[in-house]
Amino acid sequence: MTKRILTLLLMTFTGLLILFSPVFLTYGRAISTSPLAYEGELNAAAWDIDRSPIIKLDGEWEFYWDRLLTPENFENSTLVPDGYMKVPSLWNGKTIQGKKLPIFGCATYRLVLKNIPYMGTLALKKVNVRFSSRVFVNGQLFLSDGSPARTASEYHSSNTSQLGFFEYKGGNVEIIVQAANFEYINSGIPASFELGLEKPLMLEHQQNHLMALLVFGVLCTLALLHLIFFLVTRDGALRNPMLLLFALFCVLFALGNGLADQRSLLLLLPDIPFILVFKLKDFFLSACFIVLLWIFYRFKNGLLPLRLATIISLIYACYLVAIFALPIYTYLKIHGFVMAGNTVVLLGLLFRSVCVYIKEAEGFLLFAALVSINLYSADSILFSLGIKGSSSFLQVYILLFTVVMIGYLSVEYRSTVSRLSISMQQAQEAEISFLRAQIKPHFLYNSLSVIAAQTTQEPQKAKNLLYDLTDYLRGSFHFKTQDGKIPLSEEINTVRAYLSIEQARFDNLLMMEYDIEENLDAMVPLLCLQPIVENAVRHGIFKRAEGGRVLLRIRRKGDLVIIRVEDNGVGIPQVQLESIRHGNSGGVGLKNIQMRLGTHRGAGLEIESTEGEGTVVTLKIPYEEVCDEGYFSG
Repeated sequence: MTKRILTLLLMTFTGLLILFSPVFLTYGRAISTSPLAYEGELNAAAWDIDRSPIIKLDGEWEFYWDRLLTPENFENSTLVPDGYMKVPSLWNGKTIQGKKLPIFGCATYRLVLKNIPYMGTLALKKVNVRFSSRVFVNGQLFLSDGSPARTASEYHSSNTSQLGFFEYKGGNVEIIVQAANFEYINSGIPASFELGLEKPLMLEHQQNHLMALLVFGVLCTLALLHLIFFLVTRDGALRNPMLLLFALFCVLFALGNGLADQRSLLLLLPDIPFILVFKLKDFFLSACFIVLLWIFYRFKNGLLPLRLATIISLIYACYLVAIFALPIYTYLKIHGFVMAGNTVVLLGLLFRSVCVYIKEAEGFLLFAALVSINLYSADSILFSLGIKGSSSFLQVYILLFTVVMIGYLSVEYRSTVSRLSISMQQAQEAEISFLRAQIKPHFLYNSLSVIAAQTTQEPQKAKNLLYDLTDYLRGSFHFKTQDGKIPLSEEINTVRAYLSIEQARFDNLLMMEYDIEENLDAMVPLLCLQPIVENAVRHGIFKRAEGGRVLLRIRRKGDLVIIRVEDNGVGIPQVQLESIRHGNSGGVGLKNIQMRLGTHRGAGLEIESTEGEGTVVTLKIPYEEVCDEGYFSG
């Protein structure tokens, strides 16, 4: 138990370290390496471009409340800022000139860069400005995202990551950012602006988009594979509703994640209105939680009561409707309670999984899945509150959850296959027992009658027939098999014994020919040959007044053993032949052989027949060496 507790503590500590390390690392870099802006100016003279080709423009920016200023407004140097606003941060709740700033409104940020130690092309990246923005660099409109305005009627929202380039030839660089928000629950610049060399910053920007699109592709592929597997196995013993739930989760999260943070899916769908994009993002990610509930409900019995899962799902369904029915700001007020509910439910599930693992020593994958989901929930809360400037780790947590779920489903699949294999083996043994029971009593009576008649006339022949009958019965009631298989030589001995008895009974009506490759032996399914030869004799040869001939030809061809049973009997009518090929008729023995061969890759049974001329049955069996002949000889 101590080891299990230590394992849980280690995983929890590692998760918390991953969760908060970006905050600490960013803070540490800001103190140690990055130059900081002070009262609207940033002296970049200490910027070591070789070591850090990208810097964050953090610190105090000039802040002008309720004004959307342009470069022309700053040509008059007498313009005085209302105060200084730290970037990254939110303006709502801050106090400027004794006034507490509201959420809704507009503002202008301004920063002057001095002494940049580089001449050439520079890149500037805007990550997140809530909830619309324009960026000017050195008097020119540089980036535009939505339409910031002083009134809600003139304002249009948009908030996507953008990257632009400008030529730096010396002197100061003036950056002006207009920002406005009349929809979201907080406002300002919650993520750093980044300045850097063209290639490194472009590479970082492309990598972020590539990562998001890669996660999208991986999740969609996993969803498709699990959906296909669910559809293939939905009516069989391998049926598992978790496959469908996991496929649905992957699709919903792939879409939601693709429309969040970098909003990389907009590269593929650039004409979708931003409000619709934002609502779809919230819809898909919230719907994920409903699916998660049912995944954990089925993960382990008793983890989540059915009634509770149903109630929470209905509440979330109402919230999904509210997303499309209400304005963003209105439903995001509810969103806080929803996130709190998420946290309570997920922490409750995590606590229960810990208890299960400690007490019962099972459910480690369940705990790992819940840790990753709780980290995802915590990270998204920190990002939405502006404490973290990036939500890139969200994808890591979901990929971790995905890996855990694949592991869980693999274990479940392996367990199910194992149970199914045992069940199939038992069913196969039952079917073989049934086949053994098909030995006709009149065949035994007739065989014994023939043997009895020969005892006085030809004692030696009677003795040989008695040996043949013994071999036939031994082959038909073969109890020593290896996975339902016996050596081909044993199966041939059973056929020879059967045909010897039939030839003795019907004298010249039955002729038998053997064409068997010398020294060929292999493992074949028990009773795969004798029923076919018996069909050829009973239904082909004996229905002709003059009798006929049966030819048994066996060859090895590559990795297959090819067995052909040919007769020149009455043949099979075409309608009946098609019915036999489709498994609708043909007797218990033939159906059983077809079914057992179907469990072996490459195996098969083919039937060709011409009415009045005869029938050819071909068996194709994968070659498998006889492992221990002594095992079958006793």
